[in-house]
Amino acid sequence: MNQKPQIFLQYPSLENNIPWIPLINAPTPVEQLELPQNSEYGAIDNLWIKRDDLTHSLYGGNKVRKLEFILADVIRKKKRNIVTLGAIGTNHGIATSLFGHLKGIGCTIYTFDQPVTSTVKENQKLLEHLGTTLKHKGTILRAALSFYCSQVFSRAGAYYLPAGGSSLLGCLGFVNAAFELKTQIDSGLLIEPDYIYCPVGSSGTLAGLTLGCKLAGLNASVIGVRVAPSHLGVIPICTTKTISTLMEKTYKYLRKLAIEVPEISMPTIDLKESFYGDGYGCPTESGTKAINLFSKADIKLESTYTAKSVAAALQHCKESPDKKTLYWHTFNSVDTLSQLSN
Repeated sequence: MNQKPQIFLQYPSLENNIPWIPLINAPTPVEQLELPQNSEYGAIDNLWIKRDDLTHSLYGGNKVRKLEFILADVIRKKKRNIVTLGAIGTNHGIATSLFGHLKGIGCTIYTFDQPVTSTVKENQKLLEHLGTTLKHKGTILRAALSFYCSQVFSRAGAYYLPAGGSSLLGCLGFVNAAFELKTQIDSGLLIEPDYIYCPVGSSGTLAGLTLGCKLAGLNASVIGVRVAPSHLGVIPICTTKTISTLMEKTYKYLRKLAIEVPEISMPTIDLKESFYGDGYGCPTESGTKAINLFSKADIKLESTYTAKSVAAALQHCKESPDKKTLYWHTFNSVDTLSQLSN
């Protein structure tokens, strides 16, 4: 069911100051994973999962949380087309195109190459089905330059959205998600985890969860697993600094709009670098093992984001069996193309 954002309940002044439309089937479930014993990790009994693959019945995943705030801003500003950036199999692009389409808003994406996996092929079919305007530029750098340069000549009806929906408003989606988790802990659905793992590409999920956990009074350490390049040339795009900057901007925005938001010291960003592998979208051995193991629990992973994050979480569970770890599942598990084709 759609719920008013928890941050609106916590900080009532925000409701009249921040645009929002209901999209999420909230709260998404939390479950303890029952994984078969295996030679790689042994018996794992200290791992939970936050099922954000079920954020929406038509298309799930973490991007929908961001779009509750982003699309509301697009509508408020009366924009007719969202211009954004992503890989050729972009999950962000699909979510933005699909939910934008449902609101009568078009989508243009500057795309770059990534290894073509079965998931990428499925996503390309979805983008074609949705009628998304794709402007392929080859490399990440060329796509990024084209995206940012096009803003100079943008028309009045265009809304420019950073890759992954990781704008300030997108980040709010995961500040709110942390408060959602807090309500689930308070109601006894799970014991507060010691660690929360999530993949990090465009930074909004990690920035929002880290800030949100701090504001919600959760003691869990939020650990991001980097799955995107740290830099484009000399320009940092996925580093502890870029993530902390987005987090700080989001916090200042909240403080400006609501006097109820408390003064806090900024939490430290924890970004794991060692599971990235050979490049964006490139499968890793540990990620493939994670995919195979999770498939036995009927949880679908993909090689670009979730497999690398799960590999890190599994390794942590093995090394710290006395600690409770929550993996935040950001992938869509809905057969969207079949639903749209019916």
